[in-house]
Amino acid sequence: MPTKRKLRPVLDGQWWMIGPNPNLEGKIDGDGEHRVKFEKGLIGEHNAPVDHHIVRDSDGLFHLWGCVRATAIGRVLYHWTTDDVRKSPWTDTGEFIRADTGAGECIDDWGGEEWLQSPYFIRVGGTYYMFYGAHRAGVDAAGRHVGAHEGWRKTADASLHQICLMTSPDGKKWTRHRNADGTSRLFLGPGETRDPCLIEIDGLWHMYYAGYFDYDKPEEGAGFVVRTSSDLLTWSDWRLVHRDPNYGVVRTDTECPYVVYRDGYYYLFRTVNYYRCQTLVFRSEDPYDFGIGDASSKLVARLPCAAPEFYEIDGVEYVSSSHTPLFGEQMCRVRWVED
Repeated sequence: MPTKRKLRPVLDGQWWMIGPNPNLEGKIDGDGEHRVKFEKGLIGEHNAPVDHHIVRDSDGLFHLWGCVRATAIGRVLYHWTTDDVRKSPWTDTGEFIRADTGAGECIDDWGGEEWLQSPYFIRVGGTYYMFYGAHRAGVDAAGRHVGAHEGWRKTADASLHQICLMTSPDGKKWTRHRNADGTSRLFLGPGETRDPCLIEIDGLWHMYYAGYFDYDKPEEGAGFVVRTSSDLLTWSDWRLVHRDPNYGVVRTDTECPYVVYRDGYYYLFRTVNYYRCQTLVFRSEDPYDFGIGDASSKLVARLPCAAPEFYEIDGVEYVSSSHTPLFGEQMCRVRWVED
């Protein structure tokens, strides 16, 4: 029987920049005017990289795709590359992906903006998968069309939100998955659905993600859920695995779930604040229970990062982070120590 050890993650060294804020002038209409508003202090961010993930293609090149928020049109997925993760910064490709309303993405979305976000990659056999949030589907639970909505600061949005899929044969060029109805979505809800993370457990894929249930009762609304699948296309119903308002009641206090397995235990990372560089780490023997209501007994660490993603590359473990949206995505070595 494998040895079980209670561990906690610690940073091992200094951060280095990998995905600096992109210049979208001439690429997105209105970027220049948006930048001027930021420089005058009229808006808080401009082309700010946040949720992200890294994938290694069939030729060994590393690709960083990140959600860049606060652009002139909303949120896009932006692309950097490198042949060595220790380089700083990585190469800015100038490539980005926008929402495709023809695929059912970001329909009549909040503020009239695009809301692509939170890419996550896996490779199975000869196929690469990119799971991502495409926000508003424009339909409710009964499949009825729902018109435009002002956004989360107002009342609950009757439209469900969605996780979508792109695939690639090589990890370089991506094509949207299409359902029979022509959409790229895998599933809807609960509520504002976002921030997918996948891990295979006992031959079954588990997708953890953020779901927001009740905007009128924030203390009951923000949580992490999981769905399972054997083929990555057909997914089970969702199941709540973590919710604790003691660490923050608004939706932005419960973001970017990431789950890893180490020596007999599962670890859930919960981002509670980007700019204050705060991520909570919960430990559990049960991948379906990271604490609901009061998760304090499962809290084992506070890691100074935001939207963390973990990678083992050539025998070294790294973590990437979005704790500096005004500057870009960063990376650091990480190690696990006995608790």
